[in-house]
Amino acid sequence: MAQSWVPVRAPENTATRSLARPPEPATIPREKSGTAFFVDDAGHMLTARHAVEDCTRLFVAKEGRIVLARTVALSPGFDLALIKVPKTMGLAAVFPRGGAAAVNDMMFAAAYDTLPGMTTRGGTLANARVTPSYGGSEAGHLVLDSTVTFGASGAPVLDSRGLVEGVISRRTRIDRVLAVGAGEAKAFLTSNGVRFDQDDRPQMAGGGSRANRAASISARVTCLQN
Repeated sequence: MAQSWVPVRAPENTATRSLARPPEPATIPREKSGTAFFVDDAGHMLTARHAVEDCTRLFVAKEGRIVLARTVALSPGFDLALIKVPKTMGLAAVFPRGGAAAVNDMMFAAAYDTLPGMTTRGGTLANARVTPSYGGSEAGHLVLDSTVTFGASGAPVLDSRGLVEGVISRRTRIDRVLAVGAGEAKAFLTSNGVRFDQDDRPQMAGGGSRANRAASISARVTCLQN
């Protein structure tokens, strides 16, 4: 998959574009970055598969701390990867126990690197909207009207309760982004023996900022390639 994209509107059949920040062109080793989020208290994190494939070294950075991470598993069917750091550096995400996001539901998703600016300005409630799926290759995905940009691959998609409804995967056009659905993400975690939290109750106070919630569970993931 390409590691960069040109922000112009494209026909529906245009090849999808990665949302991982592209490798630095003149740097050896090459580097690409995305977002990951904690799914338990043991240091397991979920991110996009394309953000951590073919890495010689993998790092997770959060609030000035940088630790070495390792890849535990790559999903064969979806753009998901399970990675692990020695010790958790944030709160564990919570997935909805049942049901799925509906068309026109407002969501929040952002690259980890953009979250400090959002929280400093008072946070953000929502910046994406669920749109109808075309089926086919979009099956199993949450489709969003969103303008998330480089570094957002692997970021959690949060609903109004602060629950994770999806994992950002790729862009299919300038304003259409696919996220692997919560059901597929939970199945992947279960298949790899990871115990995660599920609940249908809000994980933040009413009217709370989803940007702040995302910042508490997310981190930057950096992949070094030879």
